[in-house]
Amino acid sequence: MLRSIMTVSGFTAISRVLGFLRDILIARYIGSGLVGDAFLSAFRFPNLFRRIFGEGAFNAAFIPMFGRRLDGEGQQKALGFASNAFSVLCVTLVIFSIIAIPSMKWIMSAVVPGFKPAVVMTAPHGEQLETVPFTVQVGGERNIYFSDAANKEFEGGRSIVLKNLRLVGEGDKVWTNPFGDGARTEELPLESFVSGYNEKEDARVEAALAQGEEASPVYSLTNLTQQGDQWVVAPGDFGRIRMGRGHDYGWLEGELVTGAGATEADVVEVYKNHPDTFSLTVTLSQITFCYLLFMALTAQLSGVLNTFKVFGVPAAAPILLNLVFLIGLVVFIWILGSDLPGHVLAWCVAVAGVLQFVMLWWSCHRHGYEVRLQKPEFNGEIKRLFVLMIPGIASAGIQQVNLLVGSVIASFQQGAISWLYYSDRVYQLPLGMIGIALGIVLLPEVTRLLRSGKKDEASESIVRGAEIGLLITLPAAIAMIVIPGAIISLLFERGEFTAVDASATSQALAGFALGLPGYVLIKVLQPGYFAREDTKTPMKMAIVTVLVNIVVSLALFPFIGHIGIAIATSVAAWVNVAMLWFGLKGLVKVDSLFWKRIGKLLLASVLMGLTVWVAQWMVSDWLVEGLIKKVCAVSLLIGLGMVVYAMLVLGLKAMTLQELKAGFRR
Repeated sequence: MLRSIMTVSGFTAISRVLGFLRDILIARYIGSGLVGDAFLSAFRFPNLFRRIFGEGAFNAAFIPMFGRRLDGEGQQKALGFASNAFSVLCVTLVIFSIIAIPSMKWIMSAVVPGFKPAVVMTAPHGEQLETVPFTVQVGGERNIYFSDAANKEFEGGRSIVLKNLRLVGEGDKVWTNPFGDGARTEELPLESFVSGYNEKEDARVEAALAQGEEASPVYSLTNLTQQGDQWVVAPGDFGRIRMGRGHDYGWLEGELVTGAGATEADVVEVYKNHPDTFSLTVTLSQITFCYLLFMALTAQLSGVLNTFKVFGVPAAAPILLNLVFLIGLVVFIWILGSDLPGHVLAWCVAVAGVLQFVMLWWSCHRHGYEVRLQKPEFNGEIKRLFVLMIPGIASAGIQQVNLLVGSVIASFQQGAISWLYYSDRVYQLPLGMIGIALGIVLLPEVTRLLRSGKKDEASESIVRGAEIGLLITLPAAIAMIVIPGAIISLLFERGEFTAVDASATSQALAGFALGLPGYVLIKVLQPGYFAREDTKTPMKMAIVTVLVNIVVSLALFPFIGHIGIAIATSVAAWVNVAMLWFGLKGLVKVDSLFWKRIGKLLLASVLMGLTVWVAQWMVSDWLVEGLIKKVCAVSLLIGLGMVVYAMLVLGLKAMTLQELKAGFRR
């Protein structure tokens, strides 16, 4: 088993390293602004299905059924079943895509509601001047935008006229009412806010420039000019108030002036994100959506190959996605300087989906496992597959559903989607290398053992899989909690990705890391259900997990913003582990050796973390002094942690070299 895990982990590691390089370039050339939030939101939707289908959820239903036919009816009939399933899936997804792509505007309204306007004001037209009061919450926001809903280009006249713009301070929220507003404090006219911030920022900017550093004011106004007691947004554009980070204001209040030509806009919208973010997200999502079709078909072909114990090619397929991304980033964005970087990356996703499908289809053909497109027959076998597949996708894809829930909530905080995305990418490395590899290898293995009546051996495989997963992910989680800032700064802090972005991303990484071992255990425990064609029980548990994630996210978001979303995801993971574990009591038998090993692994991980935490202070200067020194410092910290952890694991006899060698031979 360990040999197969190493094969999958090796290719996954290559894919994730290329993925890091891809994300470094995306962060450099796109950052966390308009295009960054739009593309990452558009990419998250098909990426959700990539992870659900590609990381074993679809095959949770397909592999047990395909394997049973392979053993009982022979290869030819088993491949006939696979071909029919392939054809039905293809037709279903084509119909789904035809419906979904034109409906993307409504789909994205549910996925990223924070990109929609926070306030919509209808301007009545009349001869006399009138005012329409408005209030928008600005707590934690960096920018507020005023836009004409129709994006009109005006010729002459005035467009949006505002009056009495003022910022209202907000006191601390109370834990007894986390969803309520804090107490109103002082009211400050916008012009006073401008002058006060400019005095502070001028000194900071001058100090930065004196040291040869680049600096931009935290506070600024764009296309919003004061004329007497009014603020005017010029025709055909939007006005922006850049709030800066760390302000303690809760609301922006004012009045829209209408009548007698005061405003030419019929509808005026107030946004917390760039007004064009939503429309760009819709366009990019329509381009990337076709990836779903090819990814699902690729996943089924992977299931066929995995059942025949061919793990290498399916594990290598994701490398193509990152290679296509890198070509697009280097050639079209860096060298040719495309002015549509979001569109370039969206088309990279679509092209990669086609290439991955071709790669898997050719591998099946080369090995003699022909899966053909034929006239679909919706028979009893296919109905059974879909009955198992739907709850299987819901349960095995729970992590992705939780991340999607987090994205919906994060869309109300500018930049949060990007911060969560980049932190998710980092902690996905150990999860992908170990957790997903364990799930892929364990499902056909446990299915085979249970079909042969070897219940005790199936239990042993699951328990040993849990030990292998925790052996690697416990220290990885501790490291991400102890030195998240050093890791994120090294990987992403350059170009459009600022120190502020790095700090926010590192905080999210620490929150996600709390749940890393839990997500690995989920991948280990779920095959115990799927191998018995039980997908409904994990689905019920998944529903509970999503509800936990939503409640904890909403409870923490008002206090700690995007960090609360990451922590909620981790809490949901451990709740899912607890339910899965107790549900397998009749199958999985845990011996005392398991608990002793886990205790020793946890002790070794904590001691390693303390060592690295102390060591980072010794190289603290290097962590802020350029790329080469950052690479050396982080490499030293990681290398030290690995050596200390290995010595502690062997010294505490949590695992021996002989046990690892025996596992590799199996």
